[in-house]
Amino acid sequence: MKRLILKSSLALLAVVMGGCISPSAPTQVNASLPTVQNLKTISDMTEIGFEWTPTPSPDVAGYYLYRSNPNENSGKMKVVADIKDRFASHHVDSNLAPETTYSYEMRTYNANKQISNAGVMISASTKALMDSVPFVRALTNLPERVKLIWRPHPDLRVASYIVEKADIGKENWRAIAEVKGRLNAEYIDDSVKSGRAYKYRVFVKTSTGTVSKPSAIVDSTTKPLPSAVSNIKASNDVPKKIVLTWDSVASDDFGYYKIYSASNKFLPYTYLAKTKTNSYEDLINENGATRYYKITIVDKDGLESKRPEEAIVGSTLAAIDAPVITSIVADSSAVKLSWNGSEKSRSYTVIREGGDSGEQKFTNITDSEFIDTNVVYGLKYTYRVIAVDEYGINSDASKKVSVNIE
Repeated sequence: MKRLILKSSLALLAVVMGGCISPSAPTQVNASLPTVQNLKTISDMTEIGFEWTPTPSPDVAGYYLYRSNPNENSGKMKVVADIKDRFASHHVDSNLAPETTYSYEMRTYNANKQISNAGVMISASTKALMDSVPFVRALTNLPERVKLIWRPHPDLRVASYIVEKADIGKENWRAIAEVKGRLNAEYIDDSVKSGRAYKYRVFVKTSTGTVSKPSAIVDSTTKPLPSAVSNIKASNDVPKKIVLTWDSVASDDFGYYKIYSASNKFLPYTYLAKTKTNSYEDLINENGATRYYKITIVDKDGLESKRPEEAIVGSTLAAIDAPVITSIVADSSAVKLSWNGSEKSRSYTVIREGGDSGEQKFTNITDSEFIDTNVVYGLKYTYRVIAVDEYGINSDASKKVSVNIE
């Protein structure tokens, strides 16, 4: 009965003495194990290093390092390291919050995972994060890029720079680059849009992975696209070509104009030509051909203005209407044709088929009638008339008319 009481008392003592230990850690106390009383620390921004005198006792298998987290209201000590060698005398507790005070204690344990009584409890504080680069600047008005420059950090522990970016008016910060090397001092962001504003900040990162405070925030606006071309006109009365004209751009930054065309407004526009003058002639060997055009401006940096929403439509000069034969009269020696023609007609061509001579053409007829005396009695002849305008463009042929020489 006395032994049972003694065992119960020892168990209760172990619970009391281990009351600040996390439930996941060993809780059975062996009072005969030596305690650690000379725990020393040295701090960095996110790490605390420990040094102690290793125990000579062969009963010790290792050490447990306990820590209380200041962000937890419970204040419980939890095992944060299992140092599995009694001859060890140093350890580093990492991934800590900067400028934060932690409480620690260390206990020895034996092969049965029994722990010693609590040794000395100490407090240690991490240092403040290192400041970022002392100078950073963002160059503005660059084409489709933002260039950041900064002064290399003087701390030799710096291994790289982390660049973060956000949209103006927002806090949507995201890391966009890590620039390796302490002496590197620039980064060019080409994942930007023309005429947009962005803001940036730079962090330094040590060789151990510790990240500094952010630098001052700098902003930059990229170079805007050129303005749109204005007052574009396309001809519809010029033979075999379409003449394009538009207002000239007066700018030292001007590069050239870029012309796109399509034969149908529903088809994709393809590159046609570039020019530095404010006019262009699109040569098309077709009468009445329609084309759709869009013109942009390209500056000296290669930035191109947006294409207009609406296209400009032009066409080559269409052929005049075909003549209409109004009468055909024949006797045994001649055929007389009469027709109605367009006011734009400058001459006519009569095409004769039949007889014993095949097809014949009679050109440069200036009247709206024609007398054919080169006919043979008893044969059949067919006639068509074509009108020719001032540019020499032929109309379609009239409908055929036929006659027998009787």
